[in-house]
Amino acid sequence: LACTKRIDTNLGKVSKIYPLPHMYVVKDLVPDLSNFYAQYKAIQPYLKKKDESQQGKQQYLQSIEDRQKLDGLYECILCACCSTSCPSYWWNGDKYLGPAVLMQAYRWMIDSRDDYTEERLAQLQDPF
Repeated sequence: LACTKRIDTNLGKVSKIYPLPHMYVVKDLVPDLSNFYAQYKAIQPYLKKKDESQQGKQQYLQSIEDRQKLDGLYECILCACCSTSCPSYWWNGDKYLGPAVLMQAYRWMIDSRDDYTEERLAQLQDPF
């Protein structure tokens, strides 16, 4: 995976760097990620509580086991490498959220501190 692979430091070999595939290039290697970030925003990537009266007044603690369920999901830096390498995202980028956003949606659904798991899952239920 591009997000976890280090660049080869062998200076005797030529390395080529390309912009993200199937994305409009704004300039040089800078892609237009506005659709990608709009999709990310659509999943509401933050904790949601049904009782907002205590919001900001207390910490929402997790057990060690619940926190371990999130391991591996925090490392995503939303670089879009996986999404732009996904054929389903190429062909249906306006509707298909892609691997990065779906993984982030999953991250919030399994968070024990969030109260909107069912609503988040229902939002992802698209007959498309």
